[in-house]
Amino acid sequence: MQISVPPQASDSANFPLSFKTLGNVIEAVGTPDFVRRLTLLLNEVIPLNVVHLERSRVDSTMPNGFRCEWIGSSGVGMDSGAISEVMTLYYDRFYESDPLFAGIRGKIGTLLVVRDIGAIPPGEFRQRLFDEASIAHECVLARGTRHAQHSIALERALHEPPFTLAEMNLFRNVSDFLFPLLELHASTSAARRVAHPTSYLHPLAQFDARIAADCVRLSKREYEICAHLITGKTVPEAAEIVGVRAATAETYVKRAFAKLGVRTKRELVAWGHASPLLQAL
Repeated sequence: MQISVPPQASDSANFPLSFKTLGNVIEAVGTPDFVRRLTLLLNEVIPLNVVHLERSRVDSTMPNGFRCEWIGSSGVGMDSGAISEVMTLYYDRFYESDPLFAGIRGKIGTLLVVRDIGAIPPGEFRQRLFDEASIAHECVLARGTRHAQHSIALERALHEPPFTLAEMNLFRNVSDFLFPLLELHASTSAARRVAHPTSYLHPLAQFDARIAADCVRLSKREYEICAHLITGKTVPEAAEIVGVRAATAETYVKRAFAKLGVRTKRELVAWGHASPLLQAL
């Protein structure tokens, strides 16, 4: 959902940024500490749990017409390793099909978009990027020129309230000061990841390709448990996510492993790595 939020006058007595706070971010431009300091600054203005930064530029060699660069992510009260894992998965598998960014990439001007996570159809995109990551609310502000588009995404966890219109107004207001810093940082530092469909295949993508190539028939539960094992979860953790007892999950694992001809989680990942799709890259 795209909404129009007019910028607030920067000379307002309620302008939320102090020179000291803004100075800390300016000082970190071009350094590994920039994303963390920007996140802390935004959290002072608008309580949040995660911040994601991206730059996209027109590139005819890419399938969706844009070279998408993950500048970085940081969190408040969220595990940084988990955030990094989610974003790596996003740029490996989902960035091209993300309906929110598909609608705004390449647009010139400033756009404020709120993602209605509750309206996302059930499926791997929602499950892997939002449900498993405990993210319930997302607000994205993007600023595009004819050269590039930079975006700042704010996320809140489950049980946190949605972003209010007043908070989005503040976000839009401070962005006039923060986008120039983000643009400078993106131009002077290496991106965390450049999305490319053939540069790397996530282990789960390899697994899916091998299943399709070998016409293996796994039940829905067998597949779900295997998918969670491939992405690093234990059997009890996978059972909790899927909503079954650990003993039941163990049964699904045994059945799936028998069909695939593997005995361990390591062999499960290696089985997917032998995908014909991977061999062709």
